[in-house]
Amino acid sequence: MRKLLLTVMLSCLAFFLSVAQPVVKTSVDKDEVLIGQQFNLKVQATFAGDDFFIKWINVPDSLQHFELIQKSKIDSTFANQHLSGLSQTFTFTSFDSGKWTLPTFNIIFNGAKNDSITNVFTDSLPMTVSFSTADTTQALKDIKAIRQVEAANPIWYWIGGTVLLLLLGLLIYWLFKRNKKVTKIETLPSNLSPYEEALQQLENLSAYNLALPKEVLQYHVKLIEIFRCYLSRKENSDYQNKTTGDILIALKDNYRSREVISKASTALRFSDAVKFAKYTPPAAETIINKQLIKDSIDIIESPVTNNKL
Repeated sequence: MRKLLLTVMLSCLAFFLSVAQPVVKTSVDKDEVLIGQQFNLKVQATFAGDDFFIKWINVPDSLQHFELIQKSKIDSTFANQHLSGLSQTFTFTSFDSGKWTLPTFNIIFNGAKNDSITNVFTDSLPMTVSFSTADTTQALKDIKAIRQVEAANPIWYWIGGTVLLLLLGLLIYWLFKRNKKVTKIETLPSNLSPYEEALQQLENLSAYNLALPKEVLQYHVKLIEIFRCYLSRKENSDYQNKTTGDILIALKDNYRSREVISKASTALRFSDAVKFAKYTPPAAETIINKQLIKDSIDIIESPVTNNKL
């Protein structure tokens, strides 16, 4: 019986010795800090990786008297290509002055070869949190007496603000009146009268090839420009930026002839259809439209029409 009992005890001892027990170390980089100052807590665990499955510690964001600022990634160490240790650093701070103790944290080691569970706790470390010490080497300074603030007279601010508002108003009024002025059209010096220049430019339109849609479009654009330029020189007013509707209203106000309104309206609206609606008319209709513009100019130049202004 003694031999049997000794054999069992030796076997158990050999089994426990074959499984290395985990070791946990806890350390801080400083054990005394000022309020709000940070310090680091480092936890290291050494074990045989083949013998345990580890449930690492879980540190909450807020502890009694301490606040967790950040935590590093878990570092691993290996021996003979086997996991042999883990470590992690936690950064804390405190805003409570006094002598406190960091709590313990549990690391659970589950046996990989059996159902054993080993709970290993980190050390509870003392920590002193204090205020910064006053510098007694400096001489104390007297408290300065309360100084009366001189009240500034606000009337100058009101006067300055009023003047600025008036200047701003005058500037806005000047800009508005400037934009309201009718800009005279700037034309190149010409020895020809407006009528002669318009006829000459109408004759130059014969250079366009009306078999090409692109040139037909340019033809009608140029046709409208000729009529606008003629009216601008004839009446010494800017017609270049006016729409077809604006031109017809101006013709109605300046000339009482229904014929000129009818011909000009037909010609301008036809050219607008070519320009904006991408309509490509036959060459014969384009020639007729040119004739309508010429007839409108002839009617405006006629003495009968001029006597009805």
